[in-house]
Amino acid sequence: MLEQTPPPQNWLILRGLAREQRHWGPFIEIFEAKVPGSRVHTLDLPGVGTECDRESPVTVAGIVGDMRERLAALRALHPGGWGLLGVSLGGMVTMEWGRLHPEDFARLVVINSSAADVNGPLRRLNARILPDMLRAMVDPDPVERERRILNFTSALIQEKEVVARQAAEFARDAPIRRRNALKQLLAAATFRAPGALPVPTLVLGAGGDAMVAPSCAWHLAKRLNAPLHMHPTAGHELTLDDPEWVAHQVASWCRTSQDDASVVAASSR
Repeated sequence: MLEQTPPPQNWLILRGLAREQRHWGPFIEIFEAKVPGSRVHTLDLPGVGTECDRESPVTVAGIVGDMRERLAALRALHPGGWGLLGVSLGGMVTMEWGRLHPEDFARLVVINSSAADVNGPLRRLNARILPDMLRAMVDPDPVERERRILNFTSALIQEKEVVARQAAEFARDAPIRRRNALKQLLAAATFRAPGALPVPTLVLGAGGDAMVAPSCAWHLAKRLNAPLHMHPTAGHELTLDDPEWVAHQVASWCRTSQDDASVVAASSR
């Protein structure tokens, strides 16, 4: 059945494992410019960024419960429909939120994500990056740590040194506790995808993702019966590698759904 829900005015966007809202870079500004009428809002997952002094839940459902309470204040200040967009672990939160509380959002966008019951463990986390990931977790130099992370999460960022130094400043300002990073890893590792979502959902993936196999996006889209668009060369950090492409895909999806709904409405008169 063709979707007839209008595009949301407000979008909540969620980052992934051990990342916070300042890691979005230029994506927010680009999204608001390319998705007509949109206002972007950010919340950090418990345990990172503004929430770095708090404990992370060990399940994705627990993260949803925490964030839903905090979203209430934003909803009171910003009337209108809401959409939810999440990257990686944020994509898992997006799916679980849509399953548990489908009334909260008019649309969902899941980017470079996966699930334990849909994708195998060596697809969800490429074994070849494990040495760099482990070194990054214990490296005392925050800039070198961020360089290592970008080596396996980005395929297209031109100014990697600038981005690494910015991310190191974020880490100094709001350090993530190692146990919170491990709790987020556990939540991601045990996440199981919903059988279906009653909310219109778009899945985006990246052909150059060295962290999570690009096929994970295909399997998720099939499970959710959702449209899938794949960037041919971007990495896991798709919203940093090509933010214009992501914003264009969301804008096009919203516009196409509205056009289809208008045709259905006209033909039924």
